Amino acid sequence: MRKAFFALAFLCLHLSTQANNLSVSNVGTTGQDMANDFTLVEFDLSWDNSWRLGATTRDAAWVFVKFQVGVKDPELSNASSSGTTVTVGSTANLRVGMPVVVTAGTGTLAANTVISSITNATQFELSAAPSVALSNATIVCRRIWEHATLNTTAGNHTAPAGSTIEVPSDGVGVFLYRSADGDGTFSVSDVQLRWEYGSNGVADDAVLQIQVFAIEMAYVPQGSFAAGSGGAENSAFTLTTINTATATTAPSGTGSLGGQAGGYPTGQTAPNVNWPNGYNAFYCMKYEVSQGQYRDFLNTLTYAQQVSRTINAPSSAAGTAALSNANRNGLDIQTPGVAATAVPAVYGCNLDGDGNFNESNDGEWIACNFLSWMDGCAFVQWSGLRPMTELEFEKACRGDQLPVANEYAWGTTAIAAAAYTLSNAGAADEGIATNYSTTDGNASYITTDGSLDGPLRGGIFSANGSNSGRISAGASYYGIMEMSGNLWERTVSIGNADGRAFTGLHGNGSLSTAGHATTSAWPGLISGELTGATGGGFRGGVWLSNATLIRVSDRTNAANTDTARNYARGFRGIRLAP
Repeated sequence: MRKAFFALAFLCLHLSTQANNLSVSNVGTTGQDMANDFTLVEFDLSWDNSWRLGATTRDAAWVFVKFQVGVKDPELSNASSSGTTVTVGSTANLRVGMPVVVTAGTGTLAANTVISSITNATQFELSAAPSVALSNATIVCRRIWEHATLNTTAGNHTAPAGSTIEVPSDGVGVFLYRSADGDGTFSVSDVQLRWEYGSNGVADDAVLQIQVFAIEMAYVPQGSFAAGSGGAENSAFTLTTINTATATTAPSGTGSLGGQAGGYPTGQTAPNVNWPNGYNAFYCMKYEVSQGQYRDFLNTLTYAQQVSRTINAPSSAAGTAALSNANRNGLDIQTPGVAATAVPAVYGCNLDGDGNFNESNDGEWIACNFLSWMDGCAFVQWSGLRPMTELEFEKACRGDQLPVANEYAWGTTAIAAAAYTLSNAGAADEGIATNYSTTDGNASYITTDGSLDGPLRGGIFSANGSNSGRISAGASYYGIMEMSGNLWERTVSIGNADGRAFTGLHGNGSLSTAGHATTSAWPGLISGELTGATGGGFRGGVWLSNATLIRVSDRTNAANTDTARNYARGFRGIRLAP
C-alpha cells in the first residue's frame, strides 16, 4: 500500500532510449520504513530486442530515480533578510538549490539566486545577498528535481522472477537484466528499488513526485583487446594489445592480438594510472542520446540550467528550437518559461513542425544532434554515467577479436553503398525502406544519407526485417548500435594532457545551479564547472562523413577540442560494471 506522503502526486513517464520501446510504467511506492527512513519505489519495466547469452553477453537497463518535494512551489510571505540570511515563517519543503524570486514587497535578488543552505526551521541562506534587502517581501521558491540515493546492497531491492539487479557502490542507480539466457522483448513487473530518502534529507511526511528513468545499455566484459587495426586509418593507434587495467604499463613484448602489449598504445604518452583504458568491464549505452531523452533531461532542469543546455532562451515562444530545427532535430519549446520568475520551460519533440508536440512521428527516437561536449557531459552526469575514453570506444566496437585492418564497427570492411530512403520517418518504427544491404554493413554516412540530411533513429538497422546478423545490423561486437556513422561519438582523448588526466569518476546525478557537469577530472572542467572541451575528442564519424572517417580506428578528430554545437555531434555515456 502506498504511504500517504507519496499519494498526492506521481509522475509516470515513458523515458529514456525508446528505440526498442523501452517503457517504465506504474510508478509508485510501498513499504515505507520511517524508523530507518527508506521506502520502496515500485514500477514495471520492459524493452524490445533484449538478449542474454551466457555470463558475459547481455544487455541491461540502467535505472535511476528523480524526486521533487511538493506539488506546488512554496510561496512565503513576510520574508526579511540580513546579508545572505533570509527569515521566513517556515522552511518546510524548502530544498538546497531551489531558485528564489521576489514577487511582492521590498527586495531585489540577482537572477539565478538559489537556496545555498537551510539553517533552521525559519531561516535559510542565499547564494548571493540581495542588492536590496528583503522586507515584508513575498518570495517564491521554485521546486527542483533531485537525484534519489538508492541502497547499495542488491538484496535490499526486489528483482522480479527472471531478472537480476546489480548495484554500484555509490547508490546512484542500478543495472537490471535477464537472469537467464534469452532474447526478444523483456518485461518485468513490480520491480522494487529501496530509496534511502533519509540520505536525501526528505522528511517522513513530505509530499513527493517521482520519476523513474531507464537507459538501455550493453555489457562489455573485462579482458584484453586490440587498439588500432594495423590498417591505413588516419592517425590510428599503432596496433597494441591492451592486456592490463593499469593504464601506465608501458607496451613491450608481443601481444596476443597483435603488436606489443601494455596498458596504453605504443607510441602514445602514458595517461594517469587510473585512466580507463578499456580493460575493465563496463556498460555502454546501446544508442546515442535520443531527442526524447534530451527532452526529458531538459524537463527536469531549472530555468537557469536550461539556459546553459539549449541555444535559445527558455522564455522564447512555443515552437522555438531548443538546439536547432535543422538536420532532423525537432526538439522545441512546448511551453515557454518565464525568466523574471524563474519558471522553467517545458520542451517537446516537434519534428513535423506542426506545433502538436510529442506525436508519434515527432522524432523522439532519432539520435540527438547539436550537442556540445558540455551538453553531453551534463546529460551523462545527470544520468549517473560518464564519458567514454577512446580506448573504451575501440573495445566496445571490436571486442576481444583479432583486429581487421580498416574495419568498421561491425568487424568487416564491406559497407552499404546506395542511398537509403525511409519508411515511417520520425516514428518509433522509422525504418530503411530502400537500399538496405543484407550482405554488407549498414551505416549512415555520406553515401547512404542521400537526401535524408540528418541522423537516423537509434537501432534502425537492427530492426529491419531483412537483418541477418551483426554485419547487416551495423552492430558492434557487443551489440552497440551506430558506433560507425550517424553522429560523432564524443570520447576522452589520450592525445592531450587534459584527456590523460581523466580518472573515470561517474556522475552523481546532480548538476551545478548553472546546469554544468562538475565531476572531478572530467575534461573541460574550469573552476569547478565543465564549460570547456579540452581533453575531449571525436570518434566514429557522422552521417555526412566519407567512409574512411567512420572506421573504428580512424583518429582524424580524436583530439579535437571544439566546443560548438552542430549537426554532426551527439553523445553516449558508459559506466564501469559494479
